[in-house]
Amino acid sequence: MTKKLLEERLERTKQRYARQQERMENLLCSMQNNAENIRQIEYVLAMMEHVRKQRRRHRIISRTEVKEFFIYASRAYDRIQHRMHIQHLNYTYFCYVICSRYLFESCLHIPNRRFVSPATVISYFKKERGR
Repeated sequence: MTKKLLEERLERTKQRYARQQERMENLLCSMQNNAENIRQIEYVLAMMEHVRKQRRRHRIISRTEVKEFFIYASRAYDRIQHRMHIQHLNYTYFCYVICSRYLFESCLHIPNRRFVSPATVISYFKKERGR
């Protein structure tokens, strides 16, 4: 082998090593995100199971109380996030827990649609968090 071939091989090997390091960093980041997601989902499932075991009826939130409820829910979200030492608690999971316990009256008067859907609950929560 000539010196030139060895230098080219060394350069290619260094480039391959740099790409492998980048892929490894991305994989580690993805693994951390998945571990955090698993932790959050387990917490949500535990909360939903707790609500189910209580066998209480859903609490109905009237349309006049919806805004105040989501102000309170936003504060509770912050407290849970702080208590669990999470940088970002997935608000969708949080809203699923809310939907497992509460029913929100709709502002629209559509027959057979007295309560809002979970997707609407998520949008209400996002709106409150955006303020």
